[in-house]
Amino acid sequence: MKLLDAITAGVKPLSQNKLRAGLSILGILIGIAGVLCMVAIGEGGKKIITEDIEKLGGANQFTLWTRRSIFKRQRLVRRTTERYTFEDAYAIEAECPEVLYVLPNHESFENFVSTRAGNQTRAFTEAATADYARGMNWELQAGRFLTENDVETAAQVCVLGSEIATELFGDVSPVGQEVKVRFYYQWQQKPVRMRVVGVMKPKGRSLTWEYCLDDALCVPLTTCQQRLTGNRHVEHLIVFFKKGADVNKVIASAKDVVRKRHRGQDDFIGHYIPKLTFRRLEHIQKVIKIALGSIAGFSLLVSGIGIMNICLVSVGEKTREIGLRKSMGAKQIDIFWQFLSESICLCFCGGVLGIAGGWGAAQGMAWLAMRIVPVVDAWPVELSLPWILTSVIFSIVMGVGFGVYPAMQAARLSPVDALRTEN
Repeated sequence: MKLLDAITAGVKPLSQNKLRAGLSILGILIGIAGVLCMVAIGEGGKKIITEDIEKLGGANQFTLWTRRSIFKRQRLVRRTTERYTFEDAYAIEAECPEVLYVLPNHESFENFVSTRAGNQTRAFTEAATADYARGMNWELQAGRFLTENDVETAAQVCVLGSEIATELFGDVSPVGQEVKVRFYYQWQQKPVRMRVVGVMKPKGRSLTWEYCLDDALCVPLTTCQQRLTGNRHVEHLIVFFKKGADVNKVIASAKDVVRKRHRGQDDFIGHYIPKLTFRRLEHIQKVIKIALGSIAGFSLLVSGIGIMNICLVSVGEKTREIGLRKSMGAKQIDIFWQFLSESICLCFCGGVLGIAGGWGAAQGMAWLAMRIVPVVDAWPVELSLPWILTSVIFSIVMGVGFGVYPAMQAARLSPVDALRTEN
């Protein structure tokens, strides 16, 4: 009896008992589909976070922000007095070898912007330097961005985001037009006239920021300090460092530079790392994998026991057939492969159908998530080839693991005893 004939003899009865085979496959299908669905949704979430971080300058950055108050056990202890300066940014660039460049900036929300035609809106004001567009990976749609000369001379110029440009000027090109800007908390101050020198391409809303750059109004940082706020300090320092560098070491070196420049004081220094959002997501995903993996493991264990039981029943039903085959010259290995192939086929079919079921379930969950929590425009479903191959291999291993015992029982039957058995 050839090996191919033995395998065919083991697989053929599955088509004759479709309901029993289907119920046996169902447990494997559910277990593998559950794991793959979780993986596909999780990988899609990681892709969303990665793209969101890249949208705002990439992962190789951190922000030094100003801590104005010190709290202990949710109670105010004291207020800080030191603030960042332009010189701090220059010093970090010069003294930290891993740092590429530093962007000093100041952010202000809900500011009033109006045009000569009477159109007005509220905008998010981003006071920055000439390198801001490069750091944020923000491309121009028309005109130009801020220049070093604009910053040095505190020029009354600005660059508009795509949404605010449409709100203020409609289909007319804003470049060369004049707008009036006034901070919302300085309502008694006269508006500052500014000439629009550029319009940026649509950027989209960020998941990690409370605002959208498309609603932003970019002005030179010195202009903001001298004409809008009257403050000489800098609120934030966005530090971009080399790829592969240890972010914690770069932060420590940058803090050392600032600390030396401020007479050893560092209580006003706070930092934010965008990459931590990605790491937190990975940590959460690992916890979910462990939880769902455990549940899926129990499901697969129960399914495997069920398949072993089906195979033992199949051995009992075919006892006379086994005796007849052995009396005709079939060897133990032929009988062994006949019944082992039945178990492997059941688990393999469950694995393949589980892949399709996991993909379909992930698509359904992504669609449902978009309807319930419309955070992003689309939730990608990412199912990598290694996970698919792992599922198939795991299914085959399960088929072997739970099919060996019934196959050995069948192979060890005596031809005489098998022929005497009445089914």
